[in-house]
Amino acid sequence: MFSEDVYDLEAKIEPWPHRYFMILVDGDLVAACGLYIRNTYVERYGLVTDEEIAAMLREAGLDGRYDPSNRREVTKVVVARQFRNQRISPVIMCCSLARQFADVEADRPPVVTVCVVRTMKRLMKRHGIHTRHIKPFPFYKVHENYRSESNPMDSYLILPDLDVPAIFRNLALPGEYDLDALFARGGA
Repeated sequence: MFSEDVYDLEAKIEPWPHRYFMILVDGDLVAACGLYIRNTYVERYGLVTDEEIAAMLREAGLDGRYDPSNRREVTKVVVARQFRNQRISPVIMCCSLARQFADVEADRPPVVTVCVVRTMKRLMKRHGIHTRHIKPFPFYKVHENYRSESNPMDSYLILPDLDVPAIFRNLALPGEYDLDALFARGGA
């Protein structure tokens, strides 16, 4: 369940994302993801602070290039069951990091956080998206159906201009794309 004003992850009530990205195939909705542009899930429930992000930026030699509070978060990635294992999951992750989606209402490139299970992290890596581990994400009942001891959740930092292939970062949205051509140019 989602709510605009009551949040309780143990009761499976989550905050609505601020924006959505959807993938249609032949007019049918087959995948969607959300974007928090403030009060991110990783900061609220993963307990990741601006200070932790700033320390990671300093360690990477990027102090001053990014504002840790200028944060976006890709969230609630969902793919229709019949479209799983058909490259829709990497498409939605790659497209969600496009400037025209992730940089909304940002006066300079944001830092992006994600809270994902480790199998999803491997999927991003396979398509050239570099993730920077922040810390394990606490267990909440709302995640019980897709996280496990063998596939735990973690919080990650992505610096889109450095960590995302240009082909995905520069996608024009909305748009129609041939997956074979898109991924061939993206190196995956």
